[in-house]
Amino acid sequence: MDEYINGVRVVRHRGSQRHTDVTLTFAVGSRDETLRTIGVAHALEHLVMYTVRDLPIEMNAEVDLLTTTFVASGSAARVGEFLNRLSRALAAPPADRLALEAGVLTAEEGNVAHPVVAFLLNVRYGARGPGLAWLEGAGYDGLTPEHVSSFAKKWFVPANAVLQVTGPLPDGLEFELPSGPAPARVLPPTRSFDGPVVVGHGIPAAGVLLTLPPDDDIRLSTLAIITLRQRIEEKCRFVGGHSYEIGLDLVAGENGSSDWVVYAEAREGSEDAVSRAVVAALTDLAENGPTPSELAHQIARAEENLVSDDPEVRRAFSTAMSRIVGEPELAPVDAARLAAVQSSDIAAVLKTALPGAIGYGDEHALEVWHEAGFTLASACPVIAELPAGRTFKPPLTARTFVKEARSMLWVRTDDALVLRDSDGIHQIRWDEIAGVMRSEDGPTIVLGLNGCAIPLDRDLFRGATDVLTELSERVPQDLWYDEPKLDV
Repeated sequence: MDEYINGVRVVRHRGSQRHTDVTLTFAVGSRDETLRTIGVAHALEHLVMYTVRDLPIEMNAEVDLLTTTFVASGSAARVGEFLNRLSRALAAPPADRLALEAGVLTAEEGNVAHPVVAFLLNVRYGARGPGLAWLEGAGYDGLTPEHVSSFAKKWFVPANAVLQVTGPLPDGLEFELPSGPAPARVLPPTRSFDGPVVVGHGIPAAGVLLTLPPDDDIRLSTLAIITLRQRIEEKCRFVGGHSYEIGLDLVAGENGSSDWVVYAEAREGSEDAVSRAVVAALTDLAENGPTPSELAHQIARAEENLVSDDPEVRRAFSTAMSRIVGEPELAPVDAARLAAVQSSDIAAVLKTALPGAIGYGDEHALEVWHEAGFTLASACPVIAELPAGRTFKPPLTARTFVKEARSMLWVRTDDALVLRDSDGIHQIRWDEIAGVMRSEDGPTIVLGLNGCAIPLDRDLFRGATDVLTELSERVPQDLWYDEPKLDV
């Protein structure tokens, strides 16, 4: 029977140890922020951890794309005090420390996802949900106490939490978290392509985003993506000596599907070789599947996980997390079917996903992607032709001395702002503006939910004053923010 304490689901791990280890996981991460409040989850984590810093036990906390996690280890009494004080701080965050903590957060320079993961998710989702991991927003110095308090009140409720305990359960757990219903999460729309595409940037790495179907009772999608990662690691690290970090990440999609990103960093001068290895691994596995030795290794690893973990506890935690995020519950792993997986099964998963793949390569190492049938795509959406509307050109002096200005043209329509530049024609609808960044010395930047950004610069845009006036009238003030002033 499920166990709860003041509405928090409790999952107990077996063990006879005398000390207590706890992991308190909330189903909220950076994907649940907005452009205006990027970093609020991390700021809240810092603020509440400040309130327990004097406890003489091991403790830590982390925010990633999907979750916020607090961990502690010590005597049951001290760990219980940790959880109770932490809960009270989440209900009433010490937001008076926000300005001071902003400097610490900026110095920490933490990322919720690897840059390749963040960039590809931004291409897929734009300036919302998981795509926010790529953007800076207003910076930590742009957050307000109200942002922190509202975020805590919405997401850090008992119904959105799972507590894992190993060792004695602390007495007197109160969990005085913010009261409220389980938060509803709406998956943002995604950008898709007709055929595999590749996007380029200046990150020295290569990677690919693949949308895979829900895992089944042999976890075939996970098995396929781990096999791909293993092949890339073998070629990039152990054979080529080009990479140290080869990783993967995922975010849940619709109906149990997942967007997986596999990436490999590249040392200087090896960007082309790493792209070539990633493309070759993906296309060969999609066509032929893993070799017998690769397949045997991955199945053996999966089987080891089954015997090394407590299946009942693992399933209880998985079920609890699935419930609070609204995802389908996974069926138990069928060991007999897992052992019978064929190379063709893994090939079929990757081959089906390949037409919708979004590849990433260093901007100077994209030819190998083209050779494999990947079409170059813009990092943000472009439209086919300029719409009718009031047009604005840069002044003659700008067109004379600024090369980029010669191809630029702004169009203001009743429905949208439009910019034509060297990358194509970008459009942001008035009702899909994610935020507007003011700058003291540079342009005002209009950012769209679709991922596009349109600069409005009085020096490069005749009529910019008129459009800025219209922006101030159309866009709610809580979407405006100043360019971050804090820097490392």
